[in-house]
Amino acid sequence: MFAMTIFGYTLSIIWAFFIVFIWIAIAFLPATIAKNKGRGFFGWFLLSLFFWWITFFVAIFMEDHTHPTTTSTT
Repeated sequence: MFAMTIFGYTLSIIWAFFIVFIWIAIAFLPATIAKNKGRGFFGWFLLSLFFWWITFFVAIFMEDHTHPTTTSTT
């Protein structure tokens, strides 16, 4: 009985680490997209930890700021 309890506790800790690892890995996706479009990685990463489904779509459809627009000055 005691071994079963320890084994079950160990499995639940392993699953908890796995879920947290997947959660953080998913949060990297919108942050990386935002960084490639010229935005700050860390801020987008923090936002995507809690709202990844929203930040993912916003990051995909936001304007790219890596290439500055050319304005003609005459």
